[in-house]
Amino acid sequence: MTELAYILSPSYSGSTLLTFLLGTHPQIATIGELKATARGDMDTYQCSCGARMLDCPFWLRVRQELSRRGVDLDLHDFGTHFVFQDGGLGDKVLRSTYRGGAIEHVRRAALHTVPTWQRRFRGIVERNRALIETIMALQGGDLFLDDSKDAVRLRYLLDSGLWNVKVIRLIRDGRGSTTSYMRIHKLSLPEAAREWRHVQEECERIAVELPASGLLTVGYEKLCRDVEGTLARIFRFLGVDPKAATSDFLSVEHHVLGHAMRLRTNGQVQLNEKWRSTWTAQDLAAFDRVAGEMNRRYGYE
Repeated sequence: MTELAYILSPSYSGSTLLTFLLGTHPQIATIGELKATARGDMDTYQCSCGARMLDCPFWLRVRQELSRRGVDLDLHDFGTHFVFQDGGLGDKVLRSTYRGGAIEHVRRAALHTVPTWQRRFRGIVERNRALIETIMALQGGDLFLDDSKDAVRLRYLLDSGLWNVKVIRLIRDGRGSTTSYMRIHKLSLPEAAREWRHVQEECERIAVELPASGLLTVGYEKLCRDVEGTLARIFRFLGVDPKAATSDFLSVEHHVLGHAMRLRTNGQVQLNEKWRSTWTAQDLAAFDRVAGEMNRRYGYE
């Protein structure tokens, strides 16, 4: 089976930064978020190499190679996200919150029992496989990194039997992630904190189902404060030589999708804790009421 590393985390936890850093290793192939959602206007969307994605030579080669395999890749919609476009019952089953336990057995049975759902689901899995194999061939990697983050997608990749999946669970102080949820999605602080807590609950449910040998927990703050040490730990977990990578992530060409930091021109790793200087005592209290207990459980006082 192909080796696949998967970053599991809420949004705005530093996963794009981690992807760039891991992507400097010659054995690791990645485009960031393989599910390729939330890219906005594709007529202007930029690849992390700086080119408009629709004109990027790398993505043109990806399309050409997939075409040789009989796969038509539309850069506006990869078809790799686990979603049924009709928005019907099957789509609700496919995309509902990850609950774990018996509920997931029911979901799995439904997706493999209803013939139309099964056929469409398998088609998404095969598109993921085709794109992974193509990107690995073009980038020369032995291992593929998917920074898609969400728990339901991870479950589908695990259940496919196509990949040997190792999971990097990325943890960031919830106050940092909440600040980004508020700014980007125009949410109130309680709404943003609830969103962070909800996604962390999903991550917790699937993390307890993973074998210890297939799960590594990494702190965003620790990564920023000790880049080389943290990366060495991750590379050993993934089974690649830590000495082959570099902490200067802009010294290597990347074609990463996802967070806007992919367009950074400064390769220096900097810890982002803006919430410390912008949150009031009332803000801290509001967050604590919604998600403080969980945040403390992760070691953040």
